[in-house]
Amino acid sequence: MYSLRRFTSLCIGFSFLIMSYTGIILFLSPKGRVANWTNWQLLGLDKTHYTHLHVTFMVLFLVGMLFHIYLNWNALINYLMNKSREFSLFTKEFLLALGVNLLFLLGTLYYWVPFEQFLDFQDEIKASWERKVDQAPYGHAELSTLEEFSMRTNSSISAIISQLNTHKIQGVDRSKTIAEIAKENGKSPAQIFDIINTKSQSKNSTSGGGYGKLTLKEASTQQTFELEKALHIIHEKGFNATENSTMKECAEALHVKPIELLELLKTIQTKESK
Repeated sequence: MYSLRRFTSLCIGFSFLIMSYTGIILFLSPKGRVANWTNWQLLGLDKTHYTHLHVTFMVLFLVGMLFHIYLNWNALINYLMNKSREFSLFTKEFLLALGVNLLFLLGTLYYWVPFEQFLDFQDEIKASWERKVDQAPYGHAELSTLEEFSMRTNSSISAIISQLNTHKIQGVDRSKTIAEIAKENGKSPAQIFDIINTKSQSKNSTSGGGYGKLTLKEASTQQTFELEKALHIIHEKGFNATENSTMKECAEALHVKPIELLELLKTIQTKESK
C-alpha cells in the first residue's frame, strides 16, 4: 500500500543528498568569471548547471520538509515535552539545538574561529583556479562580440577574424560573441582568446603594457579626450595626478587596469559632451 509518510521521507533523503553534492561542488568550483571564461565542467555539467540543480533540489527539500512536519506533527510536539509530559518550549534539547544554530550563524557572519579559517580555505581554493589560467582582459569578455572585443582591447577586427580563420574556427562573425564562437567550435572562451592572441596584436596587454607607459598627456592626444577633464576626474577619485603621470600609475592608484581607466575617461567625457 502506498505510504505518503515513506514517500515524503525518501524524497527528502534523495533531495538532501543531491543538494549536499551540488553544494560541495559549488564550494570547490572556480568563481563564475573563471568558470565561464574557461568553460569549466565536471562530469559534463558546468557551474550554471550545478547552481540550477542546487536551487531546484533545495525547493524540493523545503517542500518535502513541510509535508514531513505536517505528517509527523505529533512526534515533533513530543520533542517539546518535559519529563512530566507537559509542553515546554525551552527544553534542554531545544536550547542546545538553538545554541548550535546561533553559533553557526554568528560565527559565519562575524568570522569567528574556526569559521574564518573554513571560509578562507574556500577563498584559497577558488583563487587557485585563477592562478591556473590566463584571466580575461576584462570582466565577462566572453559576452562581447568580436567587434566589441576589438574595440575594448584596441585590436584590429580584421586581424582577429583572420587569426580565427587561420586556425579553422567555424562560424566567425564580428556580430557573434566569443562565447558563441567558442561553443560552436567545442572550445572555451579562453582558448579562443589564446588563438586571437590579443597580447601580440594590441598595443596594450592585460597588464596595461602599452597604454600603461603613456603619460596622461600622450594618452589624451592619441585617444582624443580632454586632458584637463581627465585630471579633474582622477583627482575626484583620490589621486593627485599630473599631465606627466603615466596611465599605469593612475590606474594602480585607482585599483583598475590602464585600459579600464582609459575607457572610464572616454566614457565620462562622452556623456558630459552630450
